[in-house]
Amino acid sequence: MRRGERFPADAAELALTDVFVEQLVGLTPRQREDVLVDLARLCAEPGGKHPLRAPLAGWNTLEVIEGHHRVVYRASVIDGVGLIDVLCLGPRTDAEVDDMVVALRDAGVLTDDELTDLWDALAILDVVAEHIGLDGWDFRPPPAPEGRRRAAVAAGLLDEETAALLSKDELERAMAAGWGPDGPDPVAALVAALERARSRVTPVHPDDAAAIIAARDQDRCGAILPRAQRPCVRRAGHPGPHRSR
Repeated sequence: MRRGERFPADAAELALTDVFVEQLVGLTPRQREDVLVDLARLCAEPGGKHPLRAPLAGWNTLEVIEGHHRVVYRASVIDGVGLIDVLCLGPRTDAEVDDMVVALRDAGVLTDDELTDLWDALAILDVVAEHIGLDGWDFRPPPAPEGRRRAAVAAGLLDEETAALLSKDELERAMAAGWGPDGPDPVAALVAALERARSRVTPVHPDDAAAIIAARDQDRCGAILPRAQRPCVRRAGHPGPHRSR
């Protein structure tokens, strides 16, 4: 994509090579977050500033870590859905990163087996989505089995609508922790479920938890991701990276 061009809805799938994720592991925690913030911004400005020339035409570079390194990526639109393939990270000096790109391209690293979804990379790198400016709450996970949902409702821990919006793991946490001195505690159950969903980000008020659950009931994006070949599970109209699970 050229400078000035945009993705539909300013959203794209970010596919990271295993090589790139390993390079991020070697950075400091702050540097990792800074690089990921810059990557997420590509969803709104995919054209970049330094497109590469032949034999690397079609690839672009993004300056990161105070301009000392470059990320090499390729932005495209496939069947109406944005895609950013992130290849590697390297120093700017002596065209070292360009040599790395040629070697990786020739090695064929952009196969499905060599790619990691951004959301998986966040867990690998121990980075919370909210720390890089993403809304980690706006996805809808697969529902828990019907029998477990009914059990939670019968126990007085959750209402039917809320139980239907929780995953199996979240529901099990609600059933284990949603009890007080006088019996079932629906607020404690809901907060426990969301703590399971985002183990490092806790809703600070019961109203926050209720708002998160309400957002899950909104329509989904549904864009079929070019690499993952699955629909996006984030809310309809979201900006930024698509999410396949």
